[in-house]
Amino acid sequence: MNPAPIRRPRVGVFLFLLAAAGAFGAAPSAVSSPAGAAAPALAEPDPRAASPSRPLRSQRPDTEPEPPAGAVPGAAGNPTAPGLPDPGYLTRRPPEDGLSIPIPWENQRFRKFRDAFLSPGGRTWLETVSARSAPYASYVYERIRWYRLPEELFFLPVIESEWSPRAVSRSGAAGLWQFMRNSIAGYDMRIDEWVDERRDFMKSTDAALRKLRTNYEALGSWELALAAYNAGLGAVSRAAAAGGTRDYWELSDRGLLTPEAVNYVPKFLAAVSVLGRAGRNGLAVPDTPPAAWERVDLDRPVDLALLSEAAGIPLPVLRTGNPELRYDVTPPEGKYALKVPAREAGAVREILARPDFQALRYYRHTVRSGDTLSALARHYEVTVALILRLNPGVRPEALRIGSTLVIPALKEKGPYAPPAPSETLDFSESYVVARGDTLWAISLRYGVQPETLAERNGLDISSIIREGMTLKVPKME
Repeated sequence: MNPAPIRRPRVGVFLFLLAAAGAFGAAPSAVSSPAGAAAPALAEPDPRAASPSRPLRSQRPDTEPEPPAGAVPGAAGNPTAPGLPDPGYLTRRPPEDGLSIPIPWENQRFRKFRDAFLSPGGRTWLETVSARSAPYASYVYERIRWYRLPEELFFLPVIESEWSPRAVSRSGAAGLWQFMRNSIAGYDMRIDEWVDERRDFMKSTDAALRKLRTNYEALGSWELALAAYNAGLGAVSRAAAAGGTRDYWELSDRGLLTPEAVNYVPKFLAAVSVLGRAGRNGLAVPDTPPAAWERVDLDRPVDLALLSEAAGIPLPVLRTGNPELRYDVTPPEGKYALKVPAREAGAVREILARPDFQALRYYRHTVRSGDTLSALARHYEVTVALILRLNPGVRPEALRIGSTLVIPALKEKGPYAPPAPSETLDFSESYVVARGDTLWAISLRYGVQPETLAERNGLDISSIIREGMTLKVPKME
C-alpha cells in the first residue's frame, strides 16, 4: 500500500519556520486579507477540521510505528542526513487530518492580548522569545506533525516558558512546557540529583503533546484542551459538566473556569495570530537555522567539557541540547542519551569508543583523621549521595584513614584542608553509647570532628567504644 500523501502544512507556522531557517527575510503572506477586514486570517478554513464527532484517535492508525529511539526528526535541510533513519513515518499522515483552532477575532480578551503583542514592546518581546526557539523548533514542529495535532501548538512554549527550557514558574513548573513535579508520571521523565527531565526538550515535548491530545480526546474541543493544560483536565471537565456545555467561550463568560484558564486560551491564540503572520505584523523573524539533534546512548558518565574539547563542539551547544543536566556531567550510572548536533553524532560515537578517551575528571582525596563526607561534599560543592554513588562500599560513619575517595570535579576547587579542632566547644553534655555506635557516627550527630570527640574523652580515634559507655559530647545550642 502506498503511503498517503501529507497535506500542505498550515501556512503560518510553515512560513515562520522557513523564515527562521533563513529561507526568507520575513514571513510573507500567502493568504491575502479582504479589503476592510478587521484582522487577517491565518489560513483558509478547512471543512475537514477535527470536531467532537471526529476524534483524534480515529485519525491515527494503530499500526503506525514510532520513529526509532535515536531519531530526531527535522534534520535541517537534509532529512536523510547520515545517522538519521529514513523519515518515511512522516509521510503516513492521512490527508483528512486538517486540524485548526479558530481565531476569536471579536473576543475582547483576545483583542486585549493581541493589541499588547502588537505594541512596540510586545513585538520586541515576541522577537526575542522567538529567537530562542531555534535550537528546538525542528523537533517540536515535527513531533506536532507526527502526532497530527494543530500546528498552532508550536507557539505554546511562547506563553508557557518563553522558549526557555530552564524556565521555572512561581509554582515550581519547569521546562519548555512547564511541567510540575507531580505531573510527570507516565511520561518517562525523572527528577533526581543529576537530571530534571522536565527540561529535556525532547521528552517534555512528547509528554506535552500526548497530554494535549488526551485532553482533546476527553473534551472534544481544542480550546478546552488548552484550558485543561493550564488548569487540569479534572477541573475543566467538572466545569463543562456544571455548565452543560463544552463551549470554552461560554464557560469563560459564565465564570465557570479559573481566572488563569479564562485568560490562557485568548492569550495563546493572540500570540498565534501575531506570530503566524510574523512578517505581516511587523516582526523581524529570526534568521538562525533551527538545530538538528541526534541522541547518542552512553554507557558511562561523561564530562561535557572533556567531550567538547575532544569533539570540537562548543560547550554551550552541548548545554543547549541537554539542559536537563544539573551539572556538566551525565548521570554516573551511564544510562543516558546525550543529544549532540546531528552532523557531529558519528564523530562523537567514535570518540566515546576510544579506549584512551578520559570521559570524566575526578579529584582523588586520601582520607585523613577527622575527615567527614559532609565536609568534603561542602568543599567540593557536590552532594554526599553523589560521592557515595561513585565510591561503592564506602560508609559515611566509618571512613578508613588512608583510603582514597573519588570525587567528581564539577567545579574547580583547591585541596581540601580540614578545619582545626575547636577548643571552645562546651563538652558539658553526656551521651550513653548505644549498640552499633561509633565515634564517627556520634561525631556526625553532634557536628564535631571525631578526633576532637576522642580527645575530650581520653580516647584514640581508633579506640573501640562499647554499648553503655558514657561519653562527653558538645552541648547542643
